[in-house]
Amino acid sequence: MLSRFLPQTVPFFELLTEQNAVLQRMAESLIVVMENTYESEEHLKRINLLEEEADKLNRNITRHLSQTFITPIDREDIHAINLAQERVADGIQNLASRFFMCGFMYQRFPAQMMVRNIKGMIEDTGPMLGELEKKKDISGHLHSLKSRKSDCEMLQAAGISEMMDGEIPNFEKVREMILWSQVYDRIERAVDIVSDLGDTLEEVVLKYV
Repeated sequence: MLSRFLPQTVPFFELLTEQNAVLQRMAESLIVVMENTYESEEHLKRINLLEEEADKLNRNITRHLSQTFITPIDREDIHAINLAQERVADGIQNLASRFFMCGFMYQRFPAQMMVRNIKGMIEDTGPMLGELEKKKDISGHLHSLKSRKSDCEMLQAAGISEMMDGEIPNFEKVREMILWSQVYDRIERAVDIVSDLGDTLEEVVLKYV
């Protein structure tokens, strides 16, 4: 009974790192979905299962925050990182589902590279979490993340230009352009969401470093 009233400590950084690892596995499967092979459907299912795992971690972290007296950093900062990572999981799931439903029979190189950059951006946030726990500078990882985002912006511009080039011989071509426009929009959203996670980590680190 007494234990209910004693201060509790929870390994919040371990939980946040576990959450980040789920995001990295989702990004790996997203690449397979975007390659549009016979493995794509299986990896879409994997993304959906991983998103459920991310939801559970989000709820677990939120529950611990409401019950814990002692936190390694301010509880609003833990909440912000938790929420930002949950949004990344949702963004990856939405992008994967949209692409799979479109059923493209071939790939566009700019879209492929943008998705690979999303994976790289998420991989950049993992070490940022580790440095935050140690209260160390994250500028190198942040620079890498922002550089990948800039690459995505250039790739998207090139991809849209490529899509608009040439003649439009039939309605099927129009439909394809509309669907690809939707996919590029979802990719852009996913890039922005991962960038927001990087911004959140930067803001938190600046408070403690």
